[in-house]
Amino acid sequence: MNITSRQLKAFVLTARHQSFSRAAEQLFITQSGMSVLVRELETQLGVRLFERTTRKVALTAFGSQFLPIADRNLRELEAAAANLSRSAAAASDCLSVGAAPFPAAEIMPQAISTYMALQPRLHIQMIDAERTRLIDLVQSGKIDVAVLTGVREELPGMRQTSLARFALMLICPADDPRELPLELRWSDLTGLRLIGLPPEYPIQKLVDEQLIRAGRGTTADMTCNFLETQIAMVEAGAGAAVTPTSAAPACVKRKVTMHAIVDPVVWTDFCWISSRSRELSPSAEDFGEFLRGYLSHIADQGPRVAAAA
Repeated sequence: MNITSRQLKAFVLTARHQSFSRAAEQLFITQSGMSVLVRELETQLGVRLFERTTRKVALTAFGSQFLPIADRNLRELEAAAANLSRSAAAASDCLSVGAAPFPAAEIMPQAISTYMALQPRLHIQMIDAERTRLIDLVQSGKIDVAVLTGVREELPGMRQTSLARFALMLICPADDPRELPLELRWSDLTGLRLIGLPPEYPIQKLVDEQLIRAGRGTTADMTCNFLETQIAMVEAGAGAAVTPTSAAPACVKRKVTMHAIVDPVVWTDFCWISSRSRELSPSAEDFGEFLRGYLSHIADQGPRVAAAA
Protein backbone atom coordinates (compact mmCIF):
# COMPACT_ATOMS: atom_id res chain seq x y z
CA MET A 1 0.00 0.00 0.00
CA ASN A 2 1.38 3.36 -1.04
CA ILE A 3 -0.99 6.11 0.08
CA THR A 4 0.31 9.60 -0.69
CA SER A 5 -0.35 12.81 1.19
CA ARG A 6 -1.85 14.26 -1.99
CA GLN A 7 -4.44 11.42 -2.09
CA LEU A 8 -5.31 12.04 1.56
CA LYS A 9 -5.60 15.76 0.87
CA ALA A 10 -7.93 15.10 -2.07
CA PHE A 11 -10.11 12.83 0.06
CA VAL A 12 -10.33 15.25 3.01
CA LEU A 13 -11.10 18.26 0.81
CA THR A 14 -13.74 16.38 -1.17
CA ALA A 15 -15.40 15.21 2.07
CA ARG A 16 -15.29 18.75 3.46
CA HIS A 17 -16.82 20.41 0.39
CA GLN A 18 -18.92 17.44 -0.78
CA SER A 19 -17.82 18.38 -4.27
CA PHE A 20 -15.00 17.27 -6.54
CA SER A 21 -14.96 20.60 -8.37
CA ARG A 22 -14.69 22.76 -5.23
CA ALA A 23 -12.07 20.46 -3.75
CA ALA A 24 -10.12 20.61 -7.01
CA GLU A 25 -9.99 24.40 -6.73
CA GLN A 26 -8.29 24.08 -3.34
CA LEU A 27 -5.57 21.82 -4.79
CA PHE A 28 -5.29 23.89 -8.00
CA ILE A 29 -5.99 20.86 -10.20
CA THR A 30 -8.83 19.88 -12.55
CA GLN A 31 -11.99 18.12 -11.38
CA SER A 32 -11.01 15.01 -13.31
CA GLY A 33 -7.59 15.06 -11.65
CA MET A 34 -9.27 15.20 -8.24
CA SER A 35 -11.49 12.24 -9.14
CA VAL A 36 -8.44 10.24 -10.18
CA LEU A 37 -6.72 10.86 -6.83
CA VAL A 38 -9.79 9.72 -4.88
CA ARG A 39 -10.25 6.61 -7.06
CA GLU A 40 -6.59 5.68 -6.56
CA LEU A 41 -7.06 5.94 -2.79
CA GLU A 42 -10.23 3.81 -2.91
CA THR A 43 -8.41 1.20 -5.00
CA GLN A 44 -5.60 0.94 -2.46
CA LEU A 45 -8.02 0.71 0.49
CA GLY A 46 -10.33 -1.72 -1.35
CA VAL A 47 -13.49 0.19 -0.34
CA ARG A 48 -15.68 2.97 -1.71
CA LEU A 49 -15.27 6.22 0.22
CA PHE A 50 -17.95 8.27 -1.55
CA GLU A 51 -21.38 7.80 -2.99
CA ARG A 52 -21.43 9.83 -6.18
CA THR A 53 -24.62 11.35 -7.59
CA THR A 54 -25.26 14.04 -10.16
CA ARG A 55 -25.98 16.53 -7.35
CA LYS A 56 -23.40 15.85 -4.67
CA VAL A 57 -20.75 13.57 -3.27
CA ALA A 58 -21.52 11.88 0.08
CA LEU A 59 -19.33 9.79 2.36
CA THR A 60 -20.02 6.09 2.63
CA ALA A 61 -19.86 4.35 6.01
CA PHE A 62 -16.25 3.41 5.25
CA GLY A 63 -15.55 7.02 4.23
CA SER A 64 -16.99 8.38 7.50
CA GLN A 65 -14.87 5.92 9.42
CA PHE A 66 -11.71 6.80 7.49
CA LEU A 67 -12.15 10.61 7.48
CA PRO A 68 -10.98 11.43 11.06
CA ILE A 69 -7.99 9.11 10.61
CA ALA A 70 -6.99 10.71 7.31
CA ASP A 71 -7.58 14.23 8.64
CA ARG A 72 -5.49 13.65 11.78
CA ASN A 73 -2.60 12.06 9.89
CA LEU A 74 -2.63 14.78 7.27
CA ARG A 75 -2.51 17.54 9.91
CA GLU A 76 0.30 15.78 11.76
CA LEU A 77 2.25 15.36 8.54
CA GLU A 78 1.83 19.02 7.58
CA ALA A 79 2.79 20.16 11.10
CA ALA A 80 5.91 17.99 11.06
CA ALA A 81 6.90 19.31 7.64
CA ALA A 82 6.40 22.91 8.82
CA ASN A 83 8.54 22.27 11.92
CA LEU A 84 11.31 20.74 9.84
CA SER A 85 11.19 23.70 7.48
CA ARG A 86 11.46 26.15 10.37
CA SER A 87 14.32 24.16 11.89
CA ALA A 88 16.17 24.11 8.58
CA ALA A 89 15.69 27.86 8.20
CA ALA A 90 16.94 28.48 11.72
CA ALA A 91 19.93 26.23 11.18
CA SER A 92 20.88 28.02 7.98
CA ASP A 93 20.45 31.44 9.60
CA CYS A 94 23.66 31.26 11.57
CA LEU A 95 27.06 32.81 11.02
CA SER A 96 30.46 31.71 12.28
CA VAL A 97 32.82 34.68 12.52
CA GLY A 98 36.55 34.43 13.12
CA ALA A 99 38.67 37.24 14.54
CA ALA A 100 42.21 37.69 15.82
CA PRO A 101 42.62 37.82 19.61
CA PHE A 102 42.53 41.62 19.92
CA PRO A 103 39.34 42.37 17.92
CA ALA A 104 37.82 39.16 19.31
CA ALA A 105 38.23 40.56 22.82
CA GLU A 106 37.86 44.30 22.34
CA ILE A 107 35.53 44.85 19.37
CA MET A 108 33.49 41.86 18.27
CA PRO A 109 31.71 40.90 21.55
CA GLN A 110 29.96 44.25 21.88
CA ALA A 111 29.27 44.44 18.15
CA ILE A 112 27.67 40.98 18.16
CA SER A 113 25.68 41.71 21.31
CA THR A 114 24.35 44.97 19.89
CA TYR A 115 23.37 43.37 16.59
CA MET A 116 21.66 40.34 18.13
CA ALA A 117 19.55 42.64 20.29
CA LEU A 118 18.27 44.17 17.05
CA GLN A 119 18.12 40.96 14.99
CA PRO A 120 17.85 37.95 17.34
CA ARG A 121 17.08 35.56 14.47
CA LEU A 122 20.72 35.36 13.38
CA HIS A 123 22.85 33.11 15.59
CA ILE A 124 26.46 34.31 15.56
CA GLN A 125 29.32 32.13 16.73
CA MET A 126 32.69 33.74 17.49
CA ILE A 127 36.01 31.95 16.92
CA ASP A 128 39.27 33.60 18.01
CA ALA A 129 42.53 32.53 16.39
CA GLU A 130 45.68 33.95 14.81
CA ARG A 131 45.29 35.41 11.31
CA THR A 132 46.95 32.54 9.40
CA ARG A 133 44.70 30.05 11.17
CA LEU A 134 41.63 32.18 10.44
CA ILE A 135 42.46 32.29 6.73
CA ASP A 136 42.82 28.50 6.72
CA LEU A 137 39.46 28.10 8.48
CA VAL A 138 37.69 30.28 5.90
CA GLN A 139 39.38 28.51 2.97
CA SER A 140 38.40 25.09 4.35
CA GLY A 141 34.79 26.18 4.97
CA LYS A 142 35.00 25.62 8.73
CA ILE A 143 33.96 29.23 9.39
CA ASP A 144 31.91 31.57 7.22
CA VAL A 145 33.91 34.78 7.51
CA ALA A 146 36.89 36.30 9.27
CA VAL A 147 37.49 39.93 10.19
CA LEU A 148 41.13 40.93 9.80
CA THR A 149 43.12 44.15 9.91
CA GLY A 150 45.87 45.13 7.56
CA VAL A 151 45.23 42.65 4.75
CA ARG A 152 47.60 43.70 1.97
CA GLU A 153 48.06 40.54 -0.07
CA GLU A 154 45.60 38.87 -2.42
CA LEU A 155 44.21 35.66 -0.92
CA PRO A 156 43.41 33.00 -3.59
CA GLY A 157 39.75 32.03 -3.71
CA MET A 158 38.85 34.62 -1.09
CA ARG A 159 36.53 37.61 -1.23
CA GLN A 160 37.85 40.69 0.61
CA THR A 161 35.57 43.57 1.55
CA SER A 162 36.81 46.62 3.41
CA LEU A 163 34.51 47.40 6.33
CA ALA A 164 36.36 50.42 7.69
CA ARG A 165 39.66 52.27 7.42
CA PHE A 166 41.71 53.12 10.48
CA ALA A 167 44.59 55.56 10.60
CA LEU A 168 47.77 54.66 12.44
CA MET A 169 48.31 56.57 15.69
CA LEU A 170 50.92 56.78 18.43
CA ILE A 171 50.09 55.76 21.98
CA CYS A 172 52.20 56.85 24.94
CA PRO A 173 52.09 56.33 28.72
CA ALA A 174 49.67 58.76 30.34
CA ASP A 175 52.39 59.96 32.70
CA ASP A 176 54.93 60.59 29.92
CA PRO A 177 56.73 63.81 30.96
CA ARG A 178 57.23 64.92 27.35
CA GLU A 179 53.56 65.92 26.94
CA LEU A 180 53.51 65.24 23.21
CA PRO A 181 51.04 67.21 21.08
CA LEU A 182 47.84 65.58 19.82
CA GLU A 183 49.21 65.56 16.25
CA LEU A 184 52.67 64.27 15.33
CA ARG A 185 54.71 63.65 12.19
CA TRP A 186 56.54 60.43 11.50
CA SER A 187 59.81 62.30 11.89
CA ASP A 188 58.80 63.11 15.48
CA LEU A 189 58.88 59.39 16.27
CA THR A 190 62.50 58.75 15.29
CA GLY A 191 63.88 59.48 18.77
CA LEU A 192 61.22 57.58 20.76
CA ARG A 193 61.61 54.18 22.36
CA LEU A 194 59.09 52.15 20.35
CA ILE A 195 57.35 48.87 21.11
CA GLY A 196 56.48 47.03 17.90
CA LEU A 197 54.81 43.88 16.64
CA PRO A 198 56.65 41.12 14.73
CA PRO A 199 58.06 42.55 11.46
CA GLU A 200 56.02 40.13 9.30
CA TYR A 201 52.70 41.49 10.61
CA PRO A 202 50.94 43.66 7.97
CA ILE A 203 50.46 46.59 10.36
CA GLN A 204 54.09 46.51 11.47
CA LYS A 205 55.18 46.48 7.83
CA LEU A 206 53.30 49.76 7.34
CA VAL A 207 54.90 51.22 10.45
CA ASP A 208 58.41 50.12 9.47
CA GLU A 209 58.06 51.59 5.96
CA GLN A 210 57.22 55.02 7.36
CA LEU A 211 59.85 54.98 10.09
CA ILE A 212 62.57 54.02 7.59
CA ARG A 213 61.47 56.86 5.30
CA ALA A 214 61.65 59.20 8.28
CA GLY A 215 65.27 58.20 8.84
CA ARG A 216 64.96 55.77 11.74
CA GLY A 217 67.38 52.87 11.40
CA THR A 218 66.01 50.42 13.99
CA THR A 219 62.24 50.47 13.76
CA ALA A 220 61.39 48.80 17.12
CA ASP A 221 63.24 48.63 20.40
CA MET A 222 60.99 45.90 21.79
CA THR A 223 58.69 43.41 20.06
CA CYS A 224 55.40 41.94 21.32
CA ASN A 225 53.43 39.21 19.59
CA PHE A 226 50.00 40.63 20.38
CA LEU A 227 48.45 44.08 20.18
CA GLU A 228 46.94 43.84 23.68
CA THR A 229 50.42 43.10 25.09
CA GLN A 230 51.83 46.05 23.18
CA ILE A 231 49.25 48.41 24.70
CA ALA A 232 49.83 47.01 28.19
CA MET A 233 53.59 47.56 27.86
CA VAL A 234 52.99 51.17 26.83
CA GLU A 235 50.77 51.70 29.86
CA ALA A 236 53.53 50.25 32.05
CA GLY A 237 55.95 52.88 30.73
CA ALA A 238 58.15 50.60 28.60
CA GLY A 239 57.86 52.89 25.59
CA ALA A 240 55.47 54.19 22.94
CA ALA A 241 53.82 52.26 20.11
CA VAL A 242 52.21 52.83 16.74
CA THR A 243 48.79 51.15 16.53
CA PRO A 244 45.70 51.49 14.34
CA THR A 245 42.84 53.58 15.72
CA SER A 246 40.82 50.35 15.87
CA ALA A 247 42.66 49.91 19.19
CA ALA A 248 40.96 53.03 20.60
CA PRO A 249 38.34 51.07 22.65
CA ALA A 250 41.15 49.29 24.50
CA CYS A 251 43.28 52.41 24.81
CA VAL A 252 40.55 54.46 26.51
CA LYS A 253 40.39 51.80 29.23
CA ARG A 254 44.12 52.13 29.96
CA LYS A 255 46.39 54.92 31.12
CA VAL A 256 47.70 55.85 27.69
CA THR A 257 47.37 58.89 25.47
CA MET A 258 46.55 58.75 21.76
CA HIS A 259 48.21 60.98 19.15
CA ALA A 260 47.38 61.30 15.46
CA ILE A 261 50.26 60.72 13.04
CA VAL A 262 50.28 62.88 9.90
CA ASP A 263 52.57 63.69 7.01
CA PRO A 264 51.47 61.24 5.78
CA VAL A 265 48.38 59.78 7.39
CA VAL A 266 48.70 55.99 6.95
CA TRP A 267 45.59 53.85 6.79
CA THR A 268 44.92 50.19 7.37
CA ASP A 269 41.75 48.37 6.37
CA PHE A 270 39.55 46.27 8.61
CA CYS A 271 38.38 43.59 6.18
CA TRP A 272 35.61 41.00 5.93
CA ILE A 273 37.05 37.82 4.41
CA SER A 274 34.88 35.06 2.93
CA SER A 275 35.25 32.23 0.43
CA ARG A 276 34.23 32.91 -3.17
CA SER A 277 32.82 29.38 -3.36
CA ARG A 278 30.21 30.00 -0.64
CA GLU A 279 27.29 32.40 -0.63
CA LEU A 280 26.46 34.12 2.64
CA SER A 281 22.86 34.36 3.81
CA PRO A 282 21.05 37.74 3.59
CA SER A 283 21.20 37.93 7.40
CA ALA A 284 24.96 37.43 7.34
CA GLU A 285 25.32 40.16 4.72
CA ASP A 286 23.16 42.40 6.89
CA PHE A 287 25.47 41.80 9.85
CA GLY A 288 28.40 42.78 7.64
CA GLU A 289 26.72 46.09 6.87
CA PHE A 290 25.99 46.63 10.56
CA LEU A 291 29.64 45.91 11.39
CA ARG A 292 30.70 48.48 8.79
CA GLY A 293 28.78 51.21 10.63
CA TYR A 294 29.89 49.97 14.04
CA LEU A 295 33.56 50.10 13.06
CA SER A 296 33.19 53.56 11.54
CA HIS A 297 31.97 54.78 14.92
CA ILE A 298 35.08 53.29 16.57
CA ALA A 299 37.30 55.02 14.00
CA ASP A 300 35.92 58.35 15.25
CA GLN A 301 37.03 57.61 18.82
CA GLY A 302 40.73 57.82 17.99
CA PRO A 303 42.62 61.11 17.57
CA ARG A 304 41.21 63.09 14.67
CA VAL A 305 43.38 63.61 11.62
CA ALA A 306 43.16 66.35 9.06
CA ALA A 307 43.98 64.30 6.00
CA ALA A 308 41.36 62.31 4.11
CA ALA A 309 41.67 58.77 2.85
